[in-house]
Amino acid sequence: MTNPAAASPRAPLLLSWLDLATLMSHDPAYRRFLLALALCAISVPVCICCLDRPAAEFFNANVRPFAIWIWLNRLLAHLVVIPVVALLFQFGSGFWLLLGRRLANWAQTSLLYSSGIIWSISSEFVLKQIFGRGSPDPTYLANHLYGFRFLHAGGGWTSFPSGTATIALTIVTITWLRLPRWRLAVSILAGLACIAVTVTNGHWVSDVIAGVFLGVCIGWMTVGISGNGGFRHFDKM
Repeated sequence: MTNPAAASPRAPLLLSWLDLATLMSHDPAYRRFLLALALCAISVPVCICCLDRPAAEFFNANVRPFAIWIWLNRLLAHLVVIPVVALLFQFGSGFWLLLGRRLANWAQTSLLYSSGIIWSISSEFVLKQIFGRGSPDPTYLANHLYGFRFLHAGGGWTSFPSGTATIALTIVTITWLRLPRWRLAVSILAGLACIAVTVTNGHWVSDVIAGVFLGVCIGWMTVGISGNGGFRHFDKM
């Protein structure tokens, strides 16, 4: 008598997915990912409901009147150079390879960073268009509007997630996995960027939390794909 499961063409595929799920459930890296996902899924709604508006009002009242507000915004404005350099480096590397040349080790590492940064920009752009969240300033503080306009993003409604946090944590994660001696310095700079974009009301606290999670995932996957290493790279974190 023929086994129905064996006769079904979907059975091998189903078994392979079940085997993969079983293996991943025993992988410590996968468990860490699920824990981080759970923390993000809990903390973001809590911040949206309870913390975002009080924090934005506090920063507006206690940071905006001082010169540090202006200086932080000026420093953040210069971060636009990062994706431009990443894109130019991608084109330059591609042209170099078209000439039949090989990339040096430093160039391969830099290419990893530029790939992660461009992936981050693409991801946060798409997510911002999907969520259509109003920004702290001016949408909430000046216009007194708060919420989401799903699939109807526009001026002042592209806040979630934070692109600054996403790019910063992508860089941190790649550095953490590839250049361990620079971990502390890069982490401090990324942390300062995330704090700056929050206290200047460029983003909500929840935007930054979501951006941090997204950036870590993108950095991790960028390194994993480049070495075809899957989840094992996360063990180094």
